[in-house]
Amino acid sequence: MKNDIQEHYDSIQFKKALQELHIANVSELKEYNCVTLANKLRTGYNKLMIIRKLNDLGYLPSAENAISIHDISMSRKMRNIFLRNGIVYLSQLSAYPREEILQFRLVGKDTMLEIDRLCEKYGIQIRSLSPIKEAFSEFQFHKKIYPLFFKGDIFSVDDIRTKSAHDLYNICEQDYCLTMKTYHILRKKGVILCGWNDQYLFEIIPQNKSVQLFEEYGIIAVSQLSDCNERQLKVMSDSIPALSSLIEKLLADTHMDKDMD
Repeated sequence: MKNDIQEHYDSIQFKKALQELHIANVSELKEYNCVTLANKLRTGYNKLMIIRKLNDLGYLPSAENAISIHDISMSRKMRNIFLRNGIVYLSQLSAYPREEILQFRLVGKDTMLEIDRLCEKYGIQIRSLSPIKEAFSEFQFHKKIYPLFFKGDIFSVDDIRTKSAHDLYNICEQDYCLTMKTYHILRKKGVILCGWNDQYLFEIIPQNKSVQLFEEYGIIAVSQLSDCNERQLKVMSDSIPALSSLIEKLLADTHMDKDMD
């Protein structure tokens, strides 16, 4: 089996779709099956063509309950709605909250009933955002967080307790400010996240200062401080006392390394 998938690029669409997901080698497909890849590929691509090509090459496994919408009976209107929204396997619907499906164009009460009947027939569950909103009713999160929690399988306070700030950053689709605000709301309500091998600046300094460093230097984590020059570090140390001891140690270690050289 060839490791470089680029050797099999036989169409511009195939090449562009995988490049958008930063997939160049077989090893980078390990986290996917045909359904999860279909969810990641952008709407507008011929998802079935791409998936079948990778499957034929032996690079992409099938998934349990991977039922193509072309292989089951449904109205033409229903099939077109699915295709327009990038759904080529019925089980992809599990990745969407009911509220989002109801926002698909031309999906009304009768269409939703048809979707529910199909899902019930093939053992596919469509969940709502309501349990998440109820579980976090006292937190007053930004409304954007609930669909993101849904995608991240966060349905209760206990679910979020098992995550780190870095997990939260990925759940928030790497939106630094949304992550920071959500983190501090959780802390205010007594929810402490797990530790990880780095720290975001908002974990150790005030929010306004962490936003300042993000906007001025593009720094979001402690490990990135080592990429700054001495002048920048001294400016940060003077303006943000909470970072001074950390920066002093970093500068001392840098000078030690230079002396050893």
